[in-house]
Amino acid sequence: MMLELIFASHWYWLIAAALLLILEIIIPGIFLIWLGLGAALVGLFLLLVPGADPAWQLLALAASICIAVAAGLKWQKKLLHRQPQSLNLGLEGFIGRSARVSQAFVHGQGRVYLEDSTYAAVCNSAALSEGLPVVVTAVDGGLLVVEPERATPPPASH
Repeated sequence: MMLELIFASHWYWLIAAALLLILEIIIPGIFLIWLGLGAALVGLFLLLVPGADPAWQLLALAASICIAVAAGLKWQKKLLHRQPQSLNLGLEGFIGRSARVSQAFVHGQGRVYLEDSTYAAVCNSAALSEGLPVVVTAVDGGLLVVEPERATPPPASH
């Protein structure tokens, strides 16, 4: 008797969906969201087909969960392709970037200013004074390896 009551109204499915989605927010794990979306779709199915047999409702639940998971996987794959490849590279993400010397290099060590922060750096080829432009060429442990920025000659006029 109680089981028939649960399958009697679309409201039970929509309430179950809301509870599952709230639980997904409280206990994140990207699992309950699919069950919640599936339950919501069954609630919408019961709005379109009131009084549907419980077997049809369970079949609709299984199908809607599969559809929700497939759509979520497709969406996730699309998001992964849009993310920049330099995300979470740490200091390696600075290789090839220009910086300015913020503290003169003494015995090959100093600091450079890059993206609103200063970083410890080393330079083996030249003594660098404050304000000079440099290019990050590598990372050695936690230090940026820099070289003086080469001035590009102006284009030849014809």
